[in-house]
Amino acid sequence: MSQALTPSMESAQLDCPECHTPITYYDVKGSEYYACPKCHTYFRYSGEETPKVLGRYDNVAPPETQLLPMGTLGVLEGQPCRVVGMMERGELTRNGKLQYHWLEYQIYQPNTNDYAQLMVFDGHWMVIRPAKRSYRVDNAKSRRASITLPDATYRLYNRYQSRVVFAVGEFDWDIKSDDKLRFAEFISPPVMLVKESKDRDTWYRAEHMEPYAVAKAFGLKESSLPSREGVGAVQPDPVAARLPAMRLLTGLAVALLLLGQVLFSLQHPREALLTETLKVEADATAAAGTGRVIVSPSFTLKEQAALLIELNTTLSNQWLELPVSLVNEQTGQGFEFTKNIEFYSGVESGESWSEGSRDTDAVLSQVPAGRYHLNFYPLTEAGPAAPDITVRVVANPVIWSNFFIVLLLLLVYPAWLYFRRASHETARWNQSDYGPTE
Repeated sequence: MSQALTPSMESAQLDCPECHTPITYYDVKGSEYYACPKCHTYFRYSGEETPKVLGRYDNVAPPETQLLPMGTLGVLEGQPCRVVGMMERGELTRNGKLQYHWLEYQIYQPNTNDYAQLMVFDGHWMVIRPAKRSYRVDNAKSRRASITLPDATYRLYNRYQSRVVFAVGEFDWDIKSDDKLRFAEFISPPVMLVKESKDRDTWYRAEHMEPYAVAKAFGLKESSLPSREGVGAVQPDPVAARLPAMRLLTGLAVALLLLGQVLFSLQHPREALLTETLKVEADATAAAGTGRVIVSPSFTLKEQAALLIELNTTLSNQWLELPVSLVNEQTGQGFEFTKNIEFYSGVESGESWSEGSRDTDAVLSQVPAGRYHLNFYPLTEAGPAAPDITVRVVANPVIWSNFFIVLLLLLVYPAWLYFRRASHETARWNQSDYGPTE
């Protein structure tokens, strides 16, 4: 334990009025209500009168009572502390049944004579202290009630009544009186503001506490703590801390990518090498629909580059299969591709329709410098008028497909983080009756 702990904290003893078990208590001046650890009798004793039995908690002690036994020493938020009491609570439904049971440990800090509650529900921990102020609730009776503060907006998460179903240790107030209280919880993770209402409103401030911090505070092994289930009411988003840096880095990467695309376009400007309209003519020596081989005029590519070959046709209710070969006249090297083009249109029930396209294109990358021409081997339907083909060859086209592929890869990780964030918030609000989609 930390050396800040007081080795000889003040304590006293009294006997349970029912089973006479000796009970050690630590807030000698403040404690007035006690729950016997053996017979679970609940009684009041202020140090002068005879102890007055107020009831008994007959429920079986939750297993977590052995996790932080009464008298356990620790250091909470830099202050020495001791576990002096524990309550098991349940939320009261409209039909009088209890659900959603949780534990609240009473933590006493003798150096400051202050108390805190250490609450655990489904493995999620919060430390709760008096807020020492009140808050104005906007739309207080609405399901969208909220509290607006300079640092954040706290949204309504839950409204309920609770019951104490088991208790052990010492308390400085009558815990049975809590059964008449109504609670409203407002969250802005990792903080919750809790309004406790009866004759007047009392406010508390709760803050998320990670299991490893609880284990460290009381000298426990983290593996001994209950496992977390689901998402806690104020459990921080696990990716929120990464988002600012991720947005900055992604923005810089996209800017650099765009700059690179612009610089490449400036260093390698587009250059039109050939524009020519070619006529498809039937080949009388071949099968019907087969056109004669068409050879384009020659053109010169000054340096290795990508070539964009655009094909525009005059198809009308017909198809055209067009194998194309780009031939280097100096080396004989060829680059081949085939395009299937079709276009149909008409009028049906007074409505015009069309399908297909008359135009297409192809991109050939890393074509060496040299003198080239194009060979076309057209094949089309027999009968309809043979189409014309306008061919346009452009060097160094701006290929945006590569840009968008890299951009997509850059956005995969940010998209995954935002998906995790959305899933985290969805899971959080699924536990509430006041969620944004309710």
